[in-house]
Amino acid sequence: MKKTIGLTFFLLLSSVVFAADQEPKSTPVENTLVTINGRAVTGLDMLLFNAQQGGKKIDSEQAQVAVMNSLINTLVLAQEAESSKLADDPQVKAAVDIARIQVLAEIQMRTYLEKNPVSDELIKAAYDTRYSPENMMEYNSSHILVDSEDAAKKLISELDKGASFAELAKEHSLDASKNNGGNLGWLEANQVVKPYGDALKTLEKGKYNKSPIPTQFGWHVILLEDSRPKQPPALEEVKAELSAALQRQQLTSYVSDLRNQAKIEVSGAKEAVEQPEK
Repeated sequence: MKKTIGLTFFLLLSSVVFAADQEPKSTPVENTLVTINGRAVTGLDMLLFNAQQGGKKIDSEQAQVAVMNSLINTLVLAQEAESSKLADDPQVKAAVDIARIQVLAEIQMRTYLEKNPVSDELIKAAYDTRYSPENMMEYNSSHILVDSEDAAKKLISELDKGASFAELAKEHSLDASKNNGGNLGWLEANQVVKPYGDALKTLEKGKYNKSPIPTQFGWHVILLEDSRPKQPPALEEVKAELSAALQRQQLTSYVSDLRNQAKIEVSGAKEAVEQPEK
């Protein structure tokens, strides 16, 4: 006879699942919901299993029963594997150990972030930096891209003599913008390669650079057509985004410190040997 979980289980489980949004201390996750071959399945098992499956809402009888039945299926398969000594297989042991490592690492990251929360002061400082007046400028620029410094210098010389920037761009530029006289439209400095963006910040309206600007694409002659300030978003609109970015920075630094403190030995690595002078 097929064993199923029904309304009685739903009534028992509801107190666990519906309390999941409350403080952890008030959630009766230690309650045993069902026992499978002597192994107690608690509310915590259910919640963690559901989280690993994607964290779907389980606030209805149908959803809760489906999750529990899936957990039971998984558990009886695991128990059968254990009885078949599959847990002793070296590959299985390694897989289980890696899963354990991943869980512990995630918990450690969460614990670290809980103990080192991002303060409002840090968020405000990050906001002021990212949305500073300088970073909130847009630039309308045109450029001529060529493949050598000498070619760029020659173009600058012609501009100094009164040549049309747009005409020179149409004739000499290697960039597709040549069809628009070299114009790139309105862009922020961080939307173009850094040397180009840095040049935009220093040029005056209607002026072009007197020395060629090198980038990975070639050599640029840049004309600043115009600039204008953008309205920054309100702090509350980007607070969550800034907080997440700061948390990532904290974690990167934390993991880097742990790596520096760890004794890491590469198996089979050979020490570098200096060749004697001949």
